[in-house]
Amino acid sequence: MNIRKILKISAFTVLSIALVAALGLGAFIYKVRYGFNFYETTAPELPADLKSPAVLLFSKTNGFRHGEAIEASRPAFRQIAKVNGWSLYDTDNGAVFNPEQLSRFEVVIWNNVSGKVLNEEQRQHFKAFLENGGGFVGIHAAGDNSHQWEWYENKVIGAHFSHHPIAPQIQEAELNLETNLSITDLSKDLPQSWLHADEWYMFYDNPRNNGAQVLYMLDESNINPSGNMGFLATDKDWGMGDDHPIVWYKTVGQGKAFYSALGHQGAAFQEEDYITLLGNAIRWAGDL
Repeated sequence: MNIRKILKISAFTVLSIALVAALGLGAFIYKVRYGFNFYETTAPELPADLKSPAVLLFSKTNGFRHGEAIEASRPAFRQIAKVNGWSLYDTDNGAVFNPEQLSRFEVVIWNNVSGKVLNEEQRQHFKAFLENGGGFVGIHAAGDNSHQWEWYENKVIGAHFSHHPIAPQIQEAELNLETNLSITDLSKDLPQSWLHADEWYMFYDNPRNNGAQVLYMLDESNINPSGNMGFLATDKDWGMGDDHPIVWYKTVGQGKAFYSALGHQGAAFQEEDYITLLGNAIRWAGDL
């Protein structure tokens, strides 16, 4: 085999690998931002022994899936429900968002839910559930920019995700309890300050400006908030500054919504303080 042929084969191989890598990266970025959407239309069968008060744990992902965190959270939520005497139903089936079945629950948890996970009819049922007095608890990815739903981002979360740090992605930072809490039940048994390692979310806007009350603030002073990724992202070299809400709560119509940006890693759901926070959140959101 002559040198020219070897060079041609080598060049073709390198270009093929580069093309496959580019396509893979493109598919990953598209999935994270928009998801590959599918919707269930057959509702699950709820357990015959499901009793009130009941909590719906919903973990469907059409975007990026935080698999480790979702799996670690399930036994944690089961234990929270057991200790408090609540029923817990765990599903990834979006067809559970129908009026009859939603009426069986006081609180819906979006457990690292990403992407557009509900069809338009299911979205309207969830909106009616929350605005008419239901409770919502959102975990981490439930507040990212993959959901493609203005009402949800504006009214339920109340802030618009920009980025998270890249180098390093997971960083330890201090959380500080808000000093002027309007709902003191949410802070029951929680520390004034708390060191925690996570993938910290940066938001374009402050949820305070959309009617939210803050439970915990993130101290950015010892983290690198930049989300720049070479040519893929060049305008993310910023944080939210001194006023960086990381856990907050608000009303949505007659309902209540609670959001925690913590929970990228499974380890979060083994922390006593985070378990306490989640229990307080569910109790408050559902008036339990």
